[in-house]
Amino acid sequence: MSDVFLALSWNPQVRGGLYVFTAVVILCGSGFLILGTNLGSRLGFQAAAAGLTGFLVIIGAVWWVYGIGPHGKAPTWVPKFSVGGDLGQTGGKILDGFPRDWEKLELSDPAVADALPVSDGALTDADTGYFKSSADYLPVAALEKGGDSHGPFGVLNFRPLNLWHSIHYLVIQVQAVEHQEAVPGLAPPKPRVDPNAVPVSVVMVRDLGSLRLNPGVFTIADGALFALLVYQLHTRDKELMALRAKG
Repeated sequence: MSDVFLALSWNPQVRGGLYVFTAVVILCGSGFLILGTNLGSRLGFQAAAAGLTGFLVIIGAVWWVYGIGPHGKAPTWVPKFSVGGDLGQTGGKILDGFPRDWEKLELSDPAVADALPVSDGALTDADTGYFKSSADYLPVAALEKGGDSHGPFGVLNFRPLNLWHSIHYLVIQVQAVEHQEAVPGLAPPKPRVDPNAVPVSVVMVRDLGSLRLNPGVFTIADGALFALLVYQLHTRDKELMALRAKG
């Protein structure tokens, strides 16, 4: 027994799992025990299971709405390719007519701040990157296209029916920094963009992820079980009322 207690105190995952198991047995088991003594074991189990699944539906709905709980993959930016020089001369379906139909963003925009770490990884990639480290360049511009939400068949374009999205593209443009000599005894000079450097652009696309997929499946599954249990209880009540009416 001493070895078992030592194992439980050493492994926090086992101890945490036992805490959850004990809580479920005590809370759900106590409810079933009270209902079972008053309604019988079968009916008590159905009533307790209906209450539990109804509670789980409420929990799952909250997770589903706010994207919390055991959520899925969060939205993120995915780099498509990097281009050095004028993007307008690159061509292709994505950059056709660039920068026409593209909206310029401030570098302080939340979408840009979310995409900058991803662009750093693409720009400093050992195989396809243009720079050795993120200290060798500074962002100078950001442009986006798409990302609009709409309803089915382009109608009902308002929440919560605008569940469809056009492809969202984002371009982060950077330029190399000037080489500045450090003066002994003074703070290092602040990096500044080299105006003669060729701009380098990273084209990214928004991956919407599946943040609410897991809570949605959880809520729908528990909702189906809850509906089935409630229907069985309702059917039993109707049969009981019919028997009482005959007697």
